[in-house]
Amino acid sequence: MDIDQKIEEYKHMDSLKERRVLWWEIRQEIKDSSKAHQMKIYRQAHPAMYLEQWKRQRDKYQLLKLEILTHYGNGECACVRCGEERIVCLTIDHIHGRGNRHRQGKLRTTPMFYRWLEKNDYPPEYQTLCMNCQFEKRFENKEFGKYADEPIDWQNV
Repeated sequence: MDIDQKIEEYKHMDSLKERRVLWWEIRQEIKDSSKAHQMKIYRQAHPAMYLEQWKRQRDKYQLLKLEILTHYGNGECACVRCGEERIVCLTIDHIHGRGNRHRQGKLRTTPMFYRWLEKNDYPPEYQTLCMNCQFEKRFENKEFGKYADEPIDWQNV
């Protein structure tokens, strides 16, 4: 019996004891597989659990995002320059520019960056800006791309 057939059989079993035995067999078959493949099998076998877990993670992230944006928005979830309040437009900006260097390495995703801000007691060098104000600031300060006055010395950033 291949793995897909075992998963289908597992989903329709009523006996908890039989389910545990079959799940153990499935796990033994996939234990040498990549973590991504193991997660795929788990999601196939437990779709309702996976959906609930995904919803909890999404809600937890949204609360963290609201908390971070409010903190750096001086107590309001709004842009500190123009007052924009739509959360989908708001971002965290490094006040002194070149904040992207913090996102290199282990802080690649936004949730990881938000957790880093929270764990490091909200460092003061950040602010909440809407995307329009952030691009205006980059242009005004000549911070990136074709607007940069001088190339960035990545060795000393």
